[in-house]
Amino acid sequence: MISEKKYILLVNLLLQVMFVGILLGLFRTAIPALSESIFNVPKDSFIFLSTFIVAFGLIKGISNYYAGIFADTYSRKSVLLLGWLVVIPVPFIIYFAANWYYIIAATFILGINQGLTWSVTQISSVDITKNDKRGFAVGLNEFSGYFGVAIGGILVSYMTSLLPIRIALFSFSAVFILISIFYCIFLIEDTKKYANINQSENPENIFSYVSWKNKKLFAYSQAGHIEKFLDTCIWIFFPIYLFNNGITLMDISYIVGTYAVSWGVLQIFSGLYSDFVGRNILIVLGMLICAITLPICLLSLETSWWLVCSFFMGLGMALLYPSISSAVNDNCDDSWRASAIGIYRFWRDTGYATGAITLGVVTSLFNIETGFIFVSFCMILSTLILILTIRKYG
Repeated sequence: MISEKKYILLVNLLLQVMFVGILLGLFRTAIPALSESIFNVPKDSFIFLSTFIVAFGLIKGISNYYAGIFADTYSRKSVLLLGWLVVIPVPFIIYFAANWYYIIAATFILGINQGLTWSVTQISSVDITKNDKRGFAVGLNEFSGYFGVAIGGILVSYMTSLLPIRIALFSFSAVFILISIFYCIFLIEDTKKYANINQSENPENIFSYVSWKNKKLFAYSQAGHIEKFLDTCIWIFFPIYLFNNGITLMDISYIVGTYAVSWGVLQIFSGLYSDFVGRNILIVLGMLICAITLPICLLSLETSWWLVCSFFMGLGMALLYPSISSAVNDNCDDSWRASAIGIYRFWRDTGYATGAITLGVVTSLFNIETGFIFVSFCMILSTLILILTIRKYG
């Protein structure tokens, strides 16, 4: 797939994105579950609680966009390092957080970090990979990141059982940020020189072209946007729903971790498989598995049941996630590929914000259970849009 030198570079990039995921794991497990007891969020204030996901989604989406622009304009490594330097204040903000507004600010900064670092590691991974193996490269990238999310969630939950909570959260985040910065400086090589960039004519307005004019890219972008509704639901409402129903923080970390690990690990195989069977069938299958499984979770409060459901939702995400990103790569020229990936990731990750707002409204008007059903309906509708668009323009 790649030369020995590039193989070493790919491993370094995968470790970098794993560190990105580990830091995100803190915000996906411990922070939501502790929102009431530590950060003074009133019980059942779902719209207020959702604000930190809105902040994350909006700023990560914008950062994704600029990560692509900057990666095409400057070096990939400089964008990666900038992403790590930006996040340095986060451990201190969490430690001194007197209320939820501090967490919103920390999540805002984390969104910049995630947008810059994760986008550029994926762009760099594709730079050093042959065109017919891009699905595998994207799958490896996403695997490493979401494996990090699972490990981060479990590690921070374990640390909160050994240390005072604020000290545990501070120590965990500060250590991994410092490791990531030094790793980036000393072990990451810029990959832009490996990209097969030619002087082909770029679309006049790349943002408009990716977002709407190219109907296939539009179909993939809207599917990416809507699948984040599921991830938002698991991020916010799984920990709250389970914690309020007597499930321990450690068990919650295993449930959320199962979703993240199955999502992450299986992407190695689904990304490779999409190189052979095509992207669209895996995207559709993954969307439908997630849409069906989510409301089924509510049939029991047994931890084992939620572990099984989390596995299947991770499977669904593993099928669709690298396949959509690879499909976008397939429909771009290398001269503007980084920008196009940034635009797709903008639409995908602003799904966090849209999902958080709509889920916050639905759960406040009705209940969490209704929110689960709402997400399922949105994913089915998005799948129909994708199928109809691909059949017409594919």
